[in-house]
This record gives sequence, structure tokens and C-alpha cells, in this order.
Amino acid sequence: MDEEEKKAKREKLRKGIKVAHMAHRLVMYGFEEIDDFNDFMKSAIKREQNLTSERLNKGANGLEGEDLEQYWDFFAEDYQKIGGIFEKLALDAFVVMLYSRVETGMATMCDGLRQDRQKEKGEEIRLRYSDLRGSGYLDQARLYMEKVLGIDLDLGNNPQWPEIVALRTLRNAIVHEEGWLSTKNDTVKKHVKQGWIELKNQEEKNGEISGRIMVHSGYVDYILAQVHTFFTDMEI
Repeated sequence: MDEEEKKAKREKLRKGIKVAHMAHRLVMYGFEEIDDFNDFMKSAIKREQNLTSERLNKGANGLEGEDLEQYWDFFAEDYQKIGGIFEKLALDAFVVMLYSRVETGMATMCDGLRQDRQKEKGEEIRLRYSDLRGSGYLDQARLYMEKVLGIDLDLGNNPQWPEIVALRTLRNAIVHEEGWLSTKNDTVKKHVKQGWIELKNQEEKNGEISGRIMVHSGYVDYILAQVHTFFTDMEI
């Protein structure tokens, strides 16, 4: 086989490879990393709670009456901080990080699909998802896939899409409003009712709920699975 034949074979092979498929594998690997981080985060918090409990119980050994009460008044805060501060910050950070991966995943898929469309049509698609108007990268990527690339995401019948929009609502409240949420989003309301999302000083007026967000670990497990399903089932 001469060099020209080798070159032609490589070009044929290159054209047969779907960039979107490679992009999709990269995106899914990113969510596997997030899944591993979630397991590590829960394990680390549980381990710290156990170690702190063991240390405090050991320190209380032999104390009685008023001395024991004073001991727990002074040191019990160490244990409460793990759930009240460290766990809260970890779960808030997870929500922010997961939504960031969703946006990055959508952007990665846009680029991969664009390259495949270019090869199919034999012409350059100069417009990028970031050139479109939208309330953030998620909307821009959605519009790009649907309007520019002609991909029917069928989001109106996709049960995971409202969950991703709700995730964005929670993320925006954490990042932009110091954890204060005001929303009419029905999916968020559902999770508040389920107890996965807790609102401190909760109020409800004209269909809008408000309060300071407290994310519980059950929501993290749930939304991670929903996001994973959304990208797994994406038509590419």
C-alpha cells in the first residue's frame, strides 16, 4: 500500500468516527468523577462524625452531674458543626459543581455535534452556541442543538429536563443570593415537600416559596441520577 492509499484510508476512517460519540464519552466520564466525589464526600463526613463522637464520649468518661453538663455545653458544638456547617457547605458546593458539569457537558456536546454536521454537509458552521441569546449556557446550548443543528431534544416530554432546570434554580440561589431562594418552580416545590430541600424561615405567597436553602443528601443522590440519565439518553 503506497502513501496515497494509506492517506485515503486514514481519511475514510477519520470521517467514519463520530466526534459526538467521543464527546459523549468524555461528558459521561465527568459525571462518573462527580459520582465518586459524592461517595467520598458522604464517607468523609460520616467518618468525621464518628471520630468526633468517639473523642467527645472519651472526654466525658468519668464526668458526672454539673461537670458533665458543662462539658457537653462546651464541646457539643464541635459535633454540631459537622452537620450544620461542613456538611451544608459540602452539599451546596456539590449542587454548584454538578450544575457546572451540566453546562460544560451541553457545551461539549454542541461542539461535537457541530463537527459531525460539518463533515456530513461538507460546509463550515461558523455559528457557535455562545453566539445565541439565552439566560445562560444551558439555554444557549439547548437552542443551538434545536435551531442550528436540527436535533429534536423533545424536552417537553423529557422527565429529566425539569429536574435540570430546578437544579439551575437552586444553584443560582446559592451562588447569587447567598442561599436565599424565591421561586415558583414546581419541581423545586416538590423537593421541598419531600424534604430533600429544606427552606429555613419558609414563606409562601402568590404561588412563590422563599427561604434559605438547606440541601439534604437525598437530593444530591437523586439529582445526580437524573442528570446521568439525561445525558445517557441524549440522541446523538
